[in-house]
Formats: sequence, C-alpha cells, structure tokens
Amino acid sequence: MHKVFVTVTNSKNGIAKLSSYPYRPDRTTYEVPLYIVKVKGTDKAGNAIETKFKAIRFGVKRTQTINAHMVGLQDAQSYTLKWNYITTMEEMAWRVYDGFFVHRGPEKPLGGIYGSIGCIEICGVGEWDKFNNLIKELADCKTLMEASTNRYVKITYMHATKPALKKT
Repeated sequence: MHKVFVTVTNSKNGIAKLSSYPYRPDRTTYEVPLYIVKVKGTDKAGNAIETKFKAIRFGVKRTQTINAHMVGLQDAQSYTLKWNYITTMEEMAWRVYDGFFVHRGPEKPLGGIYGSIGCIEICGVGEWDKFNNLIKELADCKTLMEASTNRYVKITYMHATKPALKKT
C-alpha cells in the first residue's frame, strides 16, 4: 500500500463560469479560474507517477441576505482525505474537513449553470472517474474506502489569493 499526495496548486489553467450558490435569484454567472490539481504517488512497479487535473478552487456564495462574494480555502494547509457521502450532491466525495470536499465538477466548466462555494471540483468529461481510479491505483487499493480507512490520501493546498468577483 502506498501514500497518494494530492496538491491543489495556485497555478491557473483556464476558466469556469459559475452561478452563485445556494441562492441564485437570476441568471448571473461569474468567471473563476481553473487551478491545476496534481496527484502523485508510486505505481506497483515502483515508478513515480504525477497526473494533473483542472479544478474549480474558489466559488461564489450568495444568500438571500448576503451579496455574492468569493469563497474557498486560500491558505497553505494539509489534511488527510476521507471518502464520504456528500448530501448536497447525493454521491460520494473526498471530505477535506467540515463542508469542504473534493468532488465531481462540471464536465463543461464554461456551461455557467453550476454553483460552487469553495470545494475542489474536478472538471472535464470523465476526469472525476480518472482522478479516483488513479488514487486507487497509486494506493494499491481495491476501493476508495480502503484508501480512506488506511489514511493513504493526503491533500495539500498551496497558498492562493482569492480571485476578484467577476460577472460574465
């Protein structure tokens, strides 16, 4: 069994268009950068592997009483990920802590119908499955729950400045 290291970088690569969440009173969308997320580890043959993914890191939160504002984890920090059910999406995801997760993002990040409030959201067609299959492979585990139970998956956030709120 092997440790798997997920790094949420401060390197930008593309953009996504989001609506505010949880309150969406109109069809306003916002532009946020996509960030590179690296998954590193060692395969069964002992080869070092590093794969990059694009992800939403910051989102736009708005409530009925609070105006839209940018949210997400910006400070450098590290955690052990836990495979967990996320009720708002009704599927499994990696829990960082409290309400922060790593989960499936939009297949088409420029679609503008997706809301986000600061989770790491792996974007692109098939990329969420690729991300999780890579974790299983590098951890040398049959299931993601096994990797979680054994505390094999570590996440590190690099410091990043929250982007300015930008309507599209």
